[in-house]
Amino acid sequence: MRTIYKKMKENRRLIKEGFVFTDQVFSYFDTENSKNAFWSVINCEYDTGIDPENRFWNPGDNPKDIIKIDKPHLSSKVIFDLITNQNFGESLAKITNSKKIQVWHSQGVCKPSGGGHRGNAGWHRDIQYWPFWEPSGVLTAWIALTDVRPNSGPVRYIVGSNHWGDIDGTDFFDKNVKAQDGMINKYHKKYKIVDAVIPAGSISIHSSKTYHSSLENNSGSDRIGMVVHFATDLAKRVNISGEHSKYLDMLDDQSICPVIYDS
Repeated sequence: MRTIYKKMKENRRLIKEGFVFTDQVFSYFDTENSKNAFWSVINCEYDTGIDPENRFWNPGDNPKDIIKIDKPHLSSKVIFDLITNQNFGESLAKITNSKKIQVWHSQGVCKPSGGGHRGNAGWHRDIQYWPFWEPSGVLTAWIALTDVRPNSGPVRYIVGSNHWGDIDGTDFFDKNVKAQDGMINKYHKKYKIVDAVIPAGSISIHSSKTYHSSLENNSGSDRIGMVVHFATDLAKRVNISGEHSKYLDMLDDQSICPVIYDS
């Protein structure tokens, strides 16, 4: 009963504030294995024989840049097992009060220590990059594969920003977060920022409309996480034309977009 009540509180917080942090979901063994597996993918070693969907960093690039690789679960059996973990699926379902959870995208992200502004990720909301989804029913889970400390460059959330309108000029790839702060201040004079300071094995979950960013990592160690974008039973596709019109057709392929909870 206590667990059910706690999940209800987490669901209300997610709806009200736009994000929530969980207790530890993954074991030390899970996080260490997945961290090592991600390093293999970073170094172009794919035990499945399949390339990830996209690479935004390659061996030989600046080692202080953010390392971001899309859909590393295609390239690593260990990472696939991580994002399809039963406890993970059940936790997402309970916190979002959902009957079904389907992973439709993943990203491995490493933010090296000492990269200065290279480690910045600008303010953005995920839905601005997902024209093929309605905002409700699609969320993001950020799995910490290392301990995230205040000086690790944690993900930062603006409390309640999931209820805001769109703010022009915000962008994940814009490193000038201070300039983006000015854009936000044109629309909202007072707001609260909360850092996702969480231990390895825990997750943060946020709405597709929650504004978030991150700053440089000065902790002395890499900040590594696995980002999982997921759809619930309330998710609705948007018919679009052009480059991404068929992107979600892959939802029918469980090897790419596994269903990790279905009641």
